[in-house]
Amino acid sequence: MAFHVPTDQSGFFQDVDLRFRLLLRKGIITGIDPIRLNNWLANFVSLEDKYLAAHLLNGLTYRSDAMVKSSFQHLMECELPRVLREHGGWSFADLETIYEALNNGTAKSPIRIVAVDGAFEKTPGKSGAVMIRQFKRHLNVAKPLLCRPERLKELLEDVKVLIFIDDLVGSGQQFKSFASHYELEEHSKKRCLVYCPLLAFGQGLSNLKKALPWLQILAVETLDSSHQFFRGSATAPHIWGVDQANTVQNVRDHVAKLCARNGIPASTPHCLDLLVAFEHAVPNNSLPMLSIRSAQWEPLFDR
Repeated sequence: MAFHVPTDQSGFFQDVDLRFRLLLRKGIITGIDPIRLNNWLANFVSLEDKYLAAHLLNGLTYRSDAMVKSSFQHLMECELPRVLREHGGWSFADLETIYEALNNGTAKSPIRIVAVDGAFEKTPGKSGAVMIRQFKRHLNVAKPLLCRPERLKELLEDVKVLIFIDDLVGSGQQFKSFASHYELEEHSKKRCLVYCPLLAFGQGLSNLKKALPWLQILAVETLDSSHQFFRGSATAPHIWGVDQANTVQNVRDHVAKLCARNGIPASTPHCLDLLVAFEHAVPNNSLPMLSIRSAQWEPLFDR
């Protein structure tokens, strides 16, 4: 049987549509409006298409700017103080002292916050620069504490901790390339290097820990195979784990045909079949249907 709407799921699209619009009205999902949602939903014509769209929305992992700010605060208040005490020589009496150190930092401060960008790649991403600007704005970080990766070799010996801020680690390959390009292992011989992705795919974390044993990793949230759109059922891997009715292959085939008709790719080289979106961008580990534009396809989010 081809991809179909299960008989007990005939109202699923309407339920998800109403719930998603409620999230928009309440300001929980920000950065898009009902008009943009309508334009994206117009890409899905048949009942099967709409059923697919409902599962895309229902499986979305979304982080607004306000949520990103909370993640930054979690890092500074819960995860990083131990590292800064042990390796940076910073001992803080309380949280107020931590934020004072961030707000009033100078060139002699023992830490630097570094953007993880793709400037060295053929098709550089923009999320690294956006993340570092958000980190600076949300936590009021003094400019001397920020560092571009290409300027790491200019740092004084006083700098003992490098904190790398990123939105998402997927397979881990991009950060491995970043680490190789900027020779981070050499820096690790005299400094503590801490990688802080806000979201991390579990397999990517394992890959990084194995490839870069000198790197400390503090991920705010971890994703696993249950966040992948084409996941199979635990008891029957060929059955789509999302609805326990369609087969994984039938779902993939329907997505491929829908994307081909509308001039967008069903997948990309870095895609991990995730449904992750930040207010500022959609990571390239997510399905293209969320953010790719064509003459026939309107995206839900900006890439």
